Formats: sequence, C-alpha cells, structure tokens
Amino acid sequence: MNASKNAPKTCIIGAGISGLARAWQLQRSGQDCTVLEQSALAGGAVRSHREGDTLAEEGPNSILLNSHEIEAFLNSVPGLQESIVEACPAANKRFIVRNGKPHAVPMGPLSAITTPLWSFVAKLRVLKEPFVRPAPSDGEESVAEFVRRRLGDELYRYAINPLVGGIYAGDPEKLSLPHAFPNLHALDQNHGGLIRGAIAKVWAARANKIPKPRKRIISFKDGMAELPEKLAAALSDDLHTAVSIDSIRQSDTQWTVSWTSPCGMVTERLFDQLIVTAPAHRLPHLPFDSILKQHLGSLGAIDYPPVSVLSLGFKRTNVAHPIDGFGVLVPECEGRKVLGVLFPSSVFSKRAPQDEVLLTAFVGGERQPECATIDTQTLIATVLPELEQLLGVTGQPTFVHHKHWDKAIPQYKLGYSKHLAKIKWIEQRYSGLHLAGNYCTGISLTNCLEAALDC
Repeated sequence: MNASKNAPKTCIIGAGISGLARAWQLQRSGQDCTVLEQSALAGGAVRSHREGDTLAEEGPNSILLNSHEIEAFLNSVPGLQESIVEACPAANKRFIVRNGKPHAVPMGPLSAITTPLWSFVAKLRVLKEPFVRPAPSDGEESVAEFVRRRLGDELYRYAINPLVGGIYAGDPEKLSLPHAFPNLHALDQNHGGLIRGAIAKVWAARANKIPKPRKRIISFKDGMAELPEKLAAALSDDLHTAVSIDSIRQSDTQWTVSWTSPCGMVTERLFDQLIVTAPAHRLPHLPFDSILKQHLGSLGAIDYPPVSVLSLGFKRTNVAHPIDGFGVLVPECEGRKVLGVLFPSSVFSKRAPQDEVLLTAFVGGERQPECATIDTQTLIATVLPELEQLLGVTGQPTFVHHKHWDKAIPQYKLGYSKHLAKIKWIEQRYSGLHLAGNYCTGISLTNCLEAALDC
C-alpha cells in the first residue's frame, strides 16, 4: 500500500520482529515508514537453519495463535498464509522431570489426581488455593513467592519453576509477578485467586457469548524465519539492512536520522516519529545526543542472561523415550545442566529425516549462566549425558547445530516498574520518540505482534 502524500513519516530502528511487524502495520494503514537495521539480516532472534531434511530453530520455535487479530495480521503478510503449519496433536503433551524421569503434565482433573509428578499432600494443598487471600495491592511479589503462597512449595518446585526456566530462562525468585506474568497477577488481585479467576472468566464468556478463538501452535514450512523474511519482502525498499546509523537528532517535534548504506551512500531524512525497537542493552550505543544517551543508560542495565541452543539429530532407534509431546522441562531442584529439551520433529512435520528425530536443548540462563558457552564441543559434552539419562539417548548425533545468544531474554525482575516508568518519562520528554520491543510489553512473539497492532 502506497503512503498518502501528507501521511506522517516514521523511522523504525531495528528490524527484529517488533520493528518489522510495526512497519508492516503502519504501511497497511497508509503511512510512510522507513526501517533501518545495522545487521545484514532482518529478524533479530527469529532465525532458522536448514541442512538437508533437518530444520532447526535458533530462537523461538513456534507462535501461540490465540486471537483473531493476530491471525488476520499474519494472513495480511503476502505469501505467509500458505506457509503456515499447525503443530501435531502430540504437541499438547508436556513433560516435567522428577527424580530423573520425565512425567507427563496433567491435562485434566483425573490425570491431575493420578499423576506421580506431585505428591498426595501437594495435590491436597491445591484445594486450599481458593481460600488464600490476595496479596496486598501496594506490594510486589516474586513469581516464586506468589506460587508458594497460593499453591505450596512442591507445586512451585515441580511446576512453575521449570515453566519459568522454559519461558524466561529466568529465576522465579527474582522475577516480578505483575510484570513477568501479569495475567496471573490480575487473577489474584481482581478475582481472589487462580481457581476463582478461571471460573469467573468462563462465566463471563458464557454470559457475553464471546466467540472464543481456536488456540493453535503454528510455525511455517521453512521455519520461523519465514515470518521476518516475508515481512521484509513486503516492506521492500523501505527496509534498509547492513546500514551504519551515523546520527539521530531531535529538531523540535521531528527527528533527523542520518545513515550510511553498505555501498557508502549517506542518506539523511526528517521524520515525524521515531520508533526504536533495538534491545534495551543496545540503546546506549545508538548515536543519540549525550543527554538522551544518559537517560537510556539505565535501560541498558536490564539483565539479558546468556543462553546456548543446541539442536541435535539422532536415529530414532537411538532414543528410548517416545518423545510424544512438545518437550520436557527440568526443575532447578533436579540439579541438571539443561533448562529443557524441545522435540521439534514431534511437534511439526518435516523437521528431520524420516528415520531420525530432532532434539533442541537449552542451557544457561539465570540458573547457570556459566554453562552457556560458544564452544560447541563443550556444549555437546554437557548435553549428551543429560539426554542419555533423561530420554535414553545413545550413540552420536547425526546432526549438530549450535547457536549461542550472549544476551538472550530480558528479565522482568523485581523493581521492573522503574524501567517502565523511565520509558514513559523518556517518551513524554522527547516528543515523537517511542521505545518498543520485548523488554517493554512482553517477551513472546505473540506479545510483540500484539504491541505492533496497537501502534
């Protein structure tokens, strides 16, 4: 869609999924938008690696499609709809390790009663949850404090702790409940608990006859990288990669941005709006004036622990576990080196050769940052014994792909409200400047897409 002549001009710095989605949304509404990316490849952490019949993800492995708006947005991207693939039914099954063995997470009341994952005492403790009073509204709980208060210590250790490790690669003792899991915080504050809140939502949906979208886990035929690749193609000449951003200056209510292309051509343009979607730790390195750099410095302190992602292929006969699910998460109290292992070839078709399986292990994070290494052989030596003990893997891998993220996922730690307040203060002081990305509105791809729809 061509921009109207009098439409406001927007510059977006950063071509990760937040920047690309916002740019496409603005273009669809008829606005002039220019995207600048300093690396040669758009997409940020959304990257896929294909080698023969094996397809490995270096970042996010899927999208939880749970709204009509997100589905409509994806369908608006040229060529993307026909590439969407849905997860196999087995993807609904998840495992958590206890006493060195993976146990299926209960999917209903009967399995919750019979599961060996939690003790009889822990199951009884859940019955107390509706009678636990909400936390004071003027306080801030960690995720660990919240779960222990409402569900008890065992459910914390063998349910929420591994879940947080899988989502944030984080420490539940340090993460802020209202910022890391705002929906759980809202259930506590608005409905008096998890069970009460769930019941209230069901009744509200029935009373208002709200059509409930079908939740689906999706990816794309050639991996998650198809999303940024097709967004980049749709943006066409309005996306500039491998550029050097030379200066960013505010002029009254507008912004002048100067950049140099890979061939050495210098461009300077005036914009009405500047949206910066670079990660928080990159903000102080952008060529703003010294005063704005100083203000952005505190956001540069947001913690991004390292994570190593190791994808390994094996002959199916060399894996004892049926790997009939999405993956397995490892509680901290189990004392393992891996945070969790995904089963990509069980979730999506054509992720590995017919007689092989693909496993993706995650190492490091807040739990054990020292274990996240750039050395592939060291990482393999760490992961293989874990896979042997947890999943019965034997033999050598037929496929190896390693991606090390020195700064992986922003941590919404206790006191995170000071960072959000700083963002708001900067945006109010500097007219036309907006900060966006997964450190602002949520870390998932779905969060990033939802934020783009609101731009």
